[in-house]
Amino acid sequence: MKALYRTYGLSWGLALLGYALGVRPGSPAILALGVLYMWAPGLVALLFARREGIRLPLAFRPNRYWLFAWLFPVPLTLLSVLLSLPFGAYRGLAWAFPENSPPLPEPLLLVLALFQGMVAGATVNLLVALGEELMWRGYLWEKFRERGFWPATLEIGFHWGLWHAPLILLFGHNYPDERLLGVPMMILFTLLLTPVLLYVREKGGSVWPAALLHGTLNGVAGLSLVLVERTNDLLVGVVGLPGLSLLALFNLWLRRRV
Repeated sequence: MKALYRTYGLSWGLALLGYALGVRPGSPAILALGVLYMWAPGLVALLFARREGIRLPLAFRPNRYWLFAWLFPVPLTLLSVLLSLPFGAYRGLAWAFPENSPPLPEPLLLVLALFQGMVAGATVNLLVALGEELMWRGYLWEKFRERGFWPATLEIGFHWGLWHAPLILLFGHNYPDERLLGVPMMILFTLLLTPVLLYVREKGGSVWPAALLHGTLNGVAGLSLVLVERTNDLLVGVVGLPGLSLLALFNLWLRRRV
């Protein structure tokens, strides 16, 4: 499929170029590279959709599924923290703040951190995640729709996960200490996350709620790695075994509704 090949080529080329130019985790340029990388699929989707006469659903008419999309990442993150505790000790949030910061109760710190992530998810993260969603839950879903919901989610989820490979191998995205195993782990994660994203895209009548869920998850999921000691990238957090297990359970419920 030409659109997928162009997406891989453009995104992977950006990652290799950034790495060759010296971009590394922690450098200021990594943020710019990430934004460009996430919007590469969106640009390809817009180009091919226009060329093929495909109408990408971008209506902005919020309904209750948009609210569900915004809230879903919060329990996923908090439950992932609980399921991570057998693999790493709980360390809270206070350690992440400067020593001269005013003391705040741990529950308040957690609420503030979640609120900040949710606000980011509905604003700047939303716009960045839209780049990915235009391709994965926009263009590709329109192309694969006739195959049915679940077969389409498998194919879309696989390509979405594989698309992350250079970010993981070169920059340690999500799995800095397990880069080789991080690639198949990321594919499993995207396979399990795609159904809920496609579900809110369909029920919400637009790509926007998928971008909202995606952006909010990017905003709050990191807490699952901050709150618990990161003993193994594959065993803790939303993108580790706890998050994958929770998404698998949700998909069992979703399977009865779709």
